[in-house]
Amino acid sequence: MKDLKCGLKECIYNKGYSCCSKSIRVNDRTDCTNYTPNETKRRVQFEAASDFIPANYSVDTAVACSADCIYNESGKCNATGITVMSRNASEACCLTFVKN
Repeated sequence: MKDLKCGLKECIYNKGYSCCSKSIRVNDRTDCTNYTPNETKRRVQFEAASDFIPANYSVDTAVACSADCIYNESGKCNATGITVMSRNASEACCLTFVKN
């Protein structure tokens, strides 16, 4: 999936609001289990600093999913794109989730 948007600026895989991981897993609670905070990004003094990083849409990320979602097809996400945002300070969740 090339259209994987991520609103978690401090994640190590986030490059210009685009996920650059080769694969991610969304669990049954719709959490992105690959979310890994980068302490260097958390300490950036300027809020907009990561906004100037160009998005990287060249990564074709495989999305494994165990959520009860209409896009879950045999454990793989078949949506054309997903968006991941924060549920709280330590969890990331898939906003594209639609209950099956």
